[in-house]
Amino acid sequence: MRKIVFSRNQKTSDVPNVEIENGDLRKAIEALKNEEGKDMVVYGCGEFVLALIKQNLIDEYYIIVNPVVIGDGISVFKKEKVLKLESSDAFKNGKVLNKYLPV
Repeated sequence: MRKIVFSRNQKTSDVPNVEIENGDLRKAIEALKNEEGKDMVVYGCGEFVLALIKQNLIDEYYIIVNPVVIGDGISVFKKEKVLKLESSDAFKNGKVLNKYLPV
């Protein structure tokens, strides 16, 4: 599976199927969205996700609700972001997967 790592410091990777992207985030994401293929999934730190949210580069949000109390947590939405609930799936382990679309 193709993997793209967005980094300010790393320039190359010796790991198979890993590409390093150092350029403009908006241009890079828009170019990837215009390619043929499957959907993209983002795994990353809050700072990276915040940059994507701030530039409206996320088309769908999948938020997992895990009924475990662990403290304050980290807010990824620093400003108001209006989302519409598209679907919700509850699992036997108590977790709920909610799919949201930006309004």
